[in-house]
Order: sequence, then structure tokens, then C-alpha cells
Amino acid sequence: MTTHSLDACLQLVADRHRRRIIHHLRHEATGTSTVDEIVDQFHNSGSDSKDGPPQDREALAIQLYHVHLPKLADHDVVEYEHRSGSVRYRPDEQLETLLDSLPEEVSLPNP
Repeated sequence: MTTHSLDACLQLVADRHRRRIIHHLRHEATGTSTVDEIVDQFHNSGSDSKDGPPQDREALAIQLYHVHLPKLADHDVVEYEHRSGSVRYRPDEQLETLLDSLPEEVSLPNP
């Protein structure tokens, strides 16, 4: 993603679900997770409560499969294998610098 503009980085992190996916993967020891693990973490954390009731697990999984993971994969932030459900983070210095610079209320707490 190093060839992408700041605008592209900003668009990627504009959605809280994508920020949460990146945050989750950045803090995994291997940088790898599964879609099911990500959905479980998001669903169990209840952090959607600021924006209303938590999404149901199936709706969240559909959103990740069809919107957020493909968008992150298109920008080479993750390697996403639809069949196996595996997601691997591809570290990007520009994106991480941007995420680390976000205000406390926008960034996510460490797991």
C-alpha cells in the first residue's frame, strides 16, 4: 500500500469496522486470524453500543465478508482467503502511522 495516497489511507480507516479489523490483526502474535475469530471478538466486545444495539453475529459476518475484508484486500492491507476464512495482516507503515495518530476516542484500546 505504500504507493497509495494519504486519501486512500484515510478512506480505508474511515470505517470503524476496518479500523477494528486492522487493530485486531496488528495485535495478533502472528498477524493472522480467521473471519470467525474477528466476528466473535467484535460481537462479544459490544463496542457497537455507542451506535445502538450490537449487530447480530450473522449480519456482522456478512458485512466483513462482502464489504470490509475485500476493500482491505484490494488495497493490500490484508491477504484474505475466502474459502478458508483466513485473514493475514500485511503491515503498512503509512497506514499504521495514520492509525496511531488518531485521537484516543477514535482509536481502539489494546486487547
